[in-house]
Amino acid sequence: MPTIDLLRPTDVCPTWPRAQHAFELYAREAPPSPHVLRTTGLLAPDRAERVTEWFLAPGVVSSEVRRSYRALGRESLRLADVARGCLGVRVAFIDQEAYMSGADLCADLREHGTLVLVREDPHPLLSASAFDALRVVHDVFGHAALGVGFDLQSEYATWLQCRTLFSPAARPAAFCELVGAVTAYVSTGVKPGLRAKVAPAEWVG
Repeated sequence: MPTIDLLRPTDVCPTWPRAQHAFELYAREAPPSPHVLRTTGLLAPDRAERVTEWFLAPGVVSSEVRRSYRALGRESLRLADVARGCLGVRVAFIDQEAYMSGADLCADLREHGTLVLVREDPHPLLSASAFDALRVVHDVFGHAALGVGFDLQSEYATWLQCRTLFSPAARPAAFCELVGAVTAYVSTGVKPGLRAKVAPAEWVG
C-alpha cells in the first residue's frame, strides 16, 4: 500500500462564512478551530493505512450497524433541510464529475448557492434521499464552510468538523462514509464500492 505523507491540507480556498455560522448554530460540540483544520495535517499515515484496511475488509451488517445508519439517515435529512432552508442551497444531479477541484465546488456554493452531485449507486443501508442529504451536509458544512478541497487531510478536516453535527449514535456510520471511503480511495487509487460499517469507538471520539 502506498505511504501517505502527513501534510497539511493543500487544496485550501476562501471559506463560506454563512455556512460556517449555520454550522456553529447546529453543532453539538466545538470541533477544532477552522484555522487548525485548514492548516494542520491531522490524519497520520499509520492511521490512514489502518482505516483503509478496515474499510476494505469484509464486514457484517449487524443490528449495531443498522442502528447507527438509521440515526445517520435521520440526522442527515434534517441537516440538509437546514442547508436548503437557511442557506438557500440548490442541488442538481449529473452523471459525471462536475468539479475539477474542491475550490470549484466551494466557489459554486459560496457564490451561487449551487451544489452539483454525481449520481451514485444505491447505498446498502441509506435511502437515496438520506445518502444524498449526507453528501449535501458534507459539502456545505464541511468543504465550503471551511474552504478546503479533496486532498486527504482536507477530507479528514471536513470529518472533524461535520462529526460534531451528528449524535454519538450516528457518528460511527458517518466515519465510514466520510473517512473510510475517501481514505481507501486515496490510498489505493481505486474508488471502492459503497459499504455499511461502524468505526471503532477510538476512531470516532
